[in-house]
Amino acid sequence: MLNERKSLILRLIVDAYVQEGRPVSSRSLKDSAGLPESTATIRNVMAALERAGYLTKPYASAGRVPTDDGYRQYVDGLEESPQYTEAFSSRFRSEIREHPVDMESVMESATRILGRLSRNFAVLCGSAEPDCRVTGIRLIELDPLRIMVVVNLSPEHERTVVVRMEREVRKDVVALAEDLVNRAVENCTLDEAREALGSVIRDNMTDEGILTREIAMRREEIFSEPPAVQLYFEERGHLMEQPELSDPRLLQLLLRLLHNKEYLTSVLSDRTDEATRITIGSEHSDRELQPFSLVTAGYRMGGARGVLGVIGPTRMRYDLACTLVGCAARELRAFGEEFLVR
Repeated sequence: MLNERKSLILRLIVDAYVQEGRPVSSRSLKDSAGLPESTATIRNVMAALERAGYLTKPYASAGRVPTDDGYRQYVDGLEESPQYTEAFSSRFRSEIREHPVDMESVMESATRILGRLSRNFAVLCGSAEPDCRVTGIRLIELDPLRIMVVVNLSPEHERTVVVRMEREVRKDVVALAEDLVNRAVENCTLDEAREALGSVIRDNMTDEGILTREIAMRREEIFSEPPAVQLYFEERGHLMEQPELSDPRLLQLLLRLLHNKEYLTSVLSDRTDEATRITIGSEHSDRELQPFSLVTAGYRMGGARGVLGVIGPTRMRYDLACTLVGCAARELRAFGEEFLVR
């Protein structure tokens, strides 16, 4: 636990480094923040923060920069900034209402505003359950012990899941099971399909019933919501001003991650809780994400639910990002209540 003085010095260093992008010296900190302590006292506090793992030196004669632990200490003391909240909420409210009242336009507008105001990459992952229906199921025999379940959904989406059997399944049984499953779930919503498939297997001890039971055991996965990922990054010139992204390798890595929709969806799908979440650098389990920070919040908009947020270098305006993401999530929920819930 940091005492009040160390917490203040750390917060000022993070603010200065995020603003300037340069290592912070004791002299520059004293001058910019108007601290009453001498530079020697400030330097001693900075050294203590470095020993504790909150700061580091890029090289011997440099000032200090925050570590991931330093950012975490800083972020844990943040709250949404009242000076930004009303202004940003008003901005989101007016801009998303400028477009036709449909899900895609609103999602695109939300990501555009987030990207522009945060000067980071905005990401949004959402699914609309009530509009999604099962149009057909195919069972494909890969070998006598493995059956591929192919689920076709409307709007256009296809999902495949492989089911492994404990004993061999005949081709005629596969065909009978396919017919049984289709009769149960065709034209159902995803919720209805999960429930229907659970009901149809009761007391059915035929060979096709046994295969259907194996499929039903995976119904939460088979009939999970298809992601509709929207990505937006605007005003790239602002991003290029960030020293971290002047490194072509780092920028290329970030762009590759953002354009891999399947990967990005898997990252966001674990962050659907509505509270704002921040993951900083080395806190990511995936090494490819560790140069970056991710700020997200879950949202509900009418019948849709999802996650939106921003991703950028660890040297990020966390106070700004948290406020923007929180405002956007609340405004999407308000929009859904006003226009999409009937």
